[in-house]
Amino acid sequence: RHSAQDVPTKLVAKAVPLPMTVRGHWFLSPRTEYSVAVQTAVKQSDGEYLVSGWSETVEFCTGDYAKEHLAQLQEKAELIAGRM
Repeated sequence: RHSAQDVPTKLVAKAVPLPMTVRGHWFLSPRTEYSVAVQTAVKQSDGEYLVSGWSETVEFCTGDYAKEHLAQLQEKAELIAGRM
C-alpha cells in the first residue's frame, strides 16, 4: 500500500478547453487498498500549463471476486488444463 505522495504517477491527457473529463480504466486487484488523488493541468495561450493543487485523497478497498468471476476463472483454467 502506498500513499499518494509515495507514488509519483502522472496521467497526462491532451489539454482541451474546459470543461473536460478524463476517463481512464484501471484494472484493480481484489482485496486491495487504494488511494487516489487527482490534479488538473490547463494549457494557457503562452504554452505554459496552469496546474491545480491535488484533490483530497480518496481511500477505498476493493472487495473479493464475485462468484460469477470465480466461475469464469475456473472455466478458463479447465479449458487450458483440457488442452495440456
